[in-house]
Amino acid sequence: MGILITLGLALLLAFWAAASSGLLWRTRRLSASERATLAKYAISYQRAHAKDKARMERIVATMVHDKEWLGVGLEVADEMKVMIGACAAQLLVGHSDLVLKHFERFVIYPDSYRDRRTGGMRQGEVRPAAGTIVISWDDFVNGYAHTRDAHNVGLHELAHALWFENSIVNGEDHFLPPVLLQRWNTLAEAEMGRIRAQAPSFFRDYAGTNAAEFFAVAVEYFFEQPLEFREALPEHYAVLCSLLKQDPAATLVLN
Repeated sequence: MGILITLGLALLLAFWAAASSGLLWRTRRLSASERATLAKYAISYQRAHAKDKARMERIVATMVHDKEWLGVGLEVADEMKVMIGACAAQLLVGHSDLVLKHFERFVIYPDSYRDRRTGGMRQGEVRPAAGTIVISWDDFVNGYAHTRDAHNVGLHELAHALWFENSIVNGEDHFLPPVLLQRWNTLAEAEMGRIRAQAPSFFRDYAGTNAAEFFAVAVEYFFEQPLEFREALPEHYAVLCSLLKQDPAATLVLN
């Protein structure tokens, strides 16, 4: 009996170590229908190199199968999970092991919803204390239907999740190099100052709200207007390339 207990404890420890290190999520695979959905609808996946496609598939599989999905006023279809997972993969593909471990739950509304606290309408939000990402499906789809306007609620909310994940100690934290992050924050403060002073800026005014919103808005421009971003704010663009470990402008030119 003692040997069985010892063996059981060893297996539990091995499982915990694998889960903590990310080994388990690496074994996740998309089904044929999920992969077909990804290939048909996700432009970022279509444009990716083969090695990045494999990485994106693993991220999407993790999002689809390891996260909790709750619908409010709708049933969350598998295609919806794949598409939101593809949005996460678009953002995370440069980081080999990053899967937003802290955020265990997606809550999907059919369209914009009312914030119970403020009474205002929302398209999405991130709730770090609850480990939850909330997205309006109609607004999510609209964001990918208009790929050049730098308005994408999926990228915006997942950028918030990434921003928070970096500072939440859970074994997946502090993946953004401090020196780069410090440089980014310096550049962000300067540009936010311009926005608040109503000086001309490449970014829309909402980017001037605070550092987290500046980052999320910048991510939207990074993926939807990369060539213009690089031209208008080359240092901001270069630092964001280094933080996210990818260069969508270069990918766009090659394609």
